[in-house]
Amino acid sequence: MAERYGEIPKRFTKAWWGYFWMYYKWYVIGIGAAVLAIIFTVAQCAGRKNYDLIVNYCGSDYFSNEEIYSWEDALVPYTADANENGDVDVFVQQINFANNGASADIESAMQIKHDMELSNDCSFVFIYDKAESDLIFTRESAEQTYVNVEDWIDGSLDGYDVIYSTNGVPCAVSLAGSSLLESIGIDSSDMYISLRQNYSDDEVNSSAQKSAAEVANAMLAK
Repeated sequence: MAERYGEIPKRFTKAWWGYFWMYYKWYVIGIGAAVLAIIFTVAQCAGRKNYDLIVNYCGSDYFSNEEIYSWEDALVPYTADANENGDVDVFVQQINFANNGASADIESAMQIKHDMELSNDCSFVFIYDKAESDLIFTRESAEQTYVNVEDWIDGSLDGYDVIYSTNGVPCAVSLAGSSLLESIGIDSSDMYISLRQNYSDDEVNSSAQKSAAEVANAMLAK
């Protein structure tokens, strides 16, 4: 240990804190990011209003609040009032991955949040950039997690850029050229949309998944 990290100063001295931060800062940042991601998700589940549909963007691009609000408003006409509260509420959530190798721990924290979202109520639409798609859809669980695109897309897959699982099941389709997203100033050229499986048999989630298919097809229209 001493050969690898040098001489270790006496604990809790000024020199020790400098030493600790130099060699262990990414561990601290990564653990902190993971804890914050979990806390944020738990708090979000406990305190957020009941959305009729949750759309997850998982990639390296970051969208402003104005862009997110415009995106949500554009999807409302295609979304049913799943919880029957008299309002239609769509939530577009960003789960950002740096994809630049800055910190594997931070990337891991975001992956934890993503995986937790895969089981949240009404969270059915997952949009990935190409870098994340190349990771997500090579998982052995991809076919059990995501709906076969042919089961929800309007028409055939001809002419679309499709991402397949390792067993050849179409799991995601490119949003490149989306007229809906382009109309609100969002570049969809590096986006791939997928729908996750419904693990619940209640009416709210069934309605939300139907809305997910409507929303997905609306975004695919060119």
